[in-house]
Amino acid sequence: MKKYFFIMFFLGLSSVTLAQTSKGASEDFNDFFKKFNADPKFQVSRVIFPLKYKANNDDFELIDYTMAKEKYKVLHLNNKADEKYLKRTLSVKKNKATLEQRGLDNGIYIDYIFELKDNKWFLKTFVDQST
Repeated sequence: MKKYFFIMFFLGLSSVTLAQTSKGASEDFNDFFKKFNADPKFQVSRVIFPLKYKANNDDFELIDYTMAKEKYKVLHLNNKADEKYLKRTLSVKKNKATLEQRGLDNGIYIDYIFELKDNKWFLKTFVDQST
């Protein structure tokens, strides 16, 4: 009886550990980013709406804006053709990733900020200081 109890206890403990591991595993940012750029429906599902962002107004003052889901346009943040006139730098930390896009002599200056929420990556905001 003790052996039976020990085996059941061990199996139960193993299944609990496995469930915790799969729940606790964070999504890999690189896998997320590939899918984010390849699948428009996935991208929209991974944007926190209403999307709060900052952008320059006509007087080049950084102003807070909010975008509804209906106004959102799908982003293409890894387009290889853009590399002729755009430099990208990606910084991934534990719960935050920032993609910096800097134009090469064209005034583009945008930061896209992603956040890890419930082990899934989301576009949280962006700051567009382009001129």
